[in-house]
Amino acid sequence: MESIHLKTVDPISQKLLLSASQLGLELSWERFEKLQPQDGFLRLGLSCPFGCMQGPCRIDPFGRGPQNGVCGLAKDEMAAGLLLRLCLQGTMDAMAGVSSEDDTPAIEFSPAMRALVDKALSSGDQQDLSLDDIIKSNLLLNRPSSTYKTLLSQALRLSLLTLGFQEQASAAPSESIPCRIGYGTLTGQQVRIGISGRPQAPLLASLTNAMKEGSGNSASLISLGEWIQQEEQFLPIACTSGESELLVSSGAIHLLVAGVGSDPGLIGLCHKLNIPVTTDGAAAPVEIVEQARKRSESVSQVDLFSAVPRAGVHQVLMSHSQAAAVINEDQDGKIALIGGSDTLQLSLGRLPLGLANGLSGKGVQLGGWGDAALWILKNNPQSEDGGTLFHTLDNRQGPLLVVKGLAGDGRLDRLQGICFAGLKSCQELTAALGLAYLGCRVSSATPIPVRGSSKVTNELSDMLQKNGGELFHFDHPPQPEELSDWLMNH
Repeated sequence: MESIHLKTVDPISQKLLLSASQLGLELSWERFEKLQPQDGFLRLGLSCPFGCMQGPCRIDPFGRGPQNGVCGLAKDEMAAGLLLRLCLQGTMDAMAGVSSEDDTPAIEFSPAMRALVDKALSSGDQQDLSLDDIIKSNLLLNRPSSTYKTLLSQALRLSLLTLGFQEQASAAPSESIPCRIGYGTLTGQQVRIGISGRPQAPLLASLTNAMKEGSGNSASLISLGEWIQQEEQFLPIACTSGESELLVSSGAIHLLVAGVGSDPGLIGLCHKLNIPVTTDGAAAPVEIVEQARKRSESVSQVDLFSAVPRAGVHQVLMSHSQAAAVINEDQDGKIALIGGSDTLQLSLGRLPLGLANGLSGKGVQLGGWGDAALWILKNNPQSEDGGTLFHTLDNRQGPLLVVKGLAGDGRLDRLQGICFAGLKSCQELTAALGLAYLGCRVSSATPIPVRGSSKVTNELSDMLQKNGGELFHFDHPPQPEELSDWLMNH
């Protein structure tokens, strides 16, 4: 474990890594190392994404091997098709987060968002969006018969749909909601039920009521890196998503509620450590709480986090009007946004913390969402009442809150850029593309799989530039200074 600092910058996480190693536990880092080198064809966009059983076909990026698939598909259409497939998955994921009585969400944009979407579509002389775009995208991916320009254009349309679904998915009872963040949420002797993925809201409400019943130690719900809204607050978040297995390995979690989207590795680790796991509808809430209490009584209660500072309470901005009110306190100040998920390609926390430190004292307001925001907030335990220069954004909309707030006042030029410190889901990728299509400068520390085709790379850049947008992605693990330079050189 001599390279432990390359895995995470957090001292507590480093101690937990050592402890897990001594216990012989295989965590995500070990699985990541065993998978190296990962598929370079996919990373370049040169692995066929179409629904065909004659492959998989791959194209040699150096021009010495195969240059066409079995069906004759060339590298340009292959790379554009892969981006479209990823965007289709991202759009479907975002649509699933929108509730509707008839289960078919309508495409509804707020006035601020509607103006941005109309501008983006008009720059490419395109018709308005509809749910038929999802069907059309699926048909385009059925057989490789369309040009790469058509595939790219459709991917951009899906990116706007994704932002629209993300906007609809957010419903808050107030303009801002508090959240306690950090390992400090784990201090004291109590029964802790960890929450991962996206469990159903009724289950969480029932668990909260069930925890008030029965005897024994008090119980609490702890989020393992997910921003889970419950009434007028978020569940306490103990760690980032990349640290969730570390936290479970510590023994501080006595039962896991695995919602949709939970990583199999996290569930497998719980089984190995004999930590009970439940899913929606698997057991009655009272039984779930009782299982957690029994688990806590069967293991030694060692307070691993007694020396950790008290978890800070931070206000999460939930509406674009509130975001506009906060950022407009400095009418002429520049704004930079950073967010996204943990990625094992980089030392956890290094990019967001390095970028935040690099921008300190440069007169730039900083806002963020996702794991990146958690890293910045949990390393600043001060309550927001005591003052902070960091603005926390609702994770479901993320940078869209600030974009809409600035655009409504005609001041989108104040936004220096939007940095994704890591991409984990297709929805994150599709949202990043959509923000660039709206006219924002967007960068990603995770490579976008199109570099295998210079035509696709250039065409995509041209399409975004027509509306003043940019999607810059590194072809190597970037340093915080590189992100800072990209942001400030504008």
